[in-house]
Amino acid sequence: MSKQTQIEEIVNFVSKHPQTVASRRICREILGEALERFNTEFSQELEAKLHQSGDREIDSYYTLIR
Repeated sequence: MSKQTQIEEIVNFVSKHPQTVASRRICREILGEALERFNTEFSQELEAKLHQSGDREIDSYYTLIR
């Protein structure tokens, strides 16, 4: 699976389930905070930061949401 596809699925999961342990962990590690509400701006920032992350990190976040 491509990195882009994994990132899209991670962002989709976090946007649909922002209060899960997995979503909060991903947000804390990537953005330094876990937000209570997920909005478009937050989604874009998360996606941009994920693109800067390494393949290992993306794989581990993807595993968390699956």
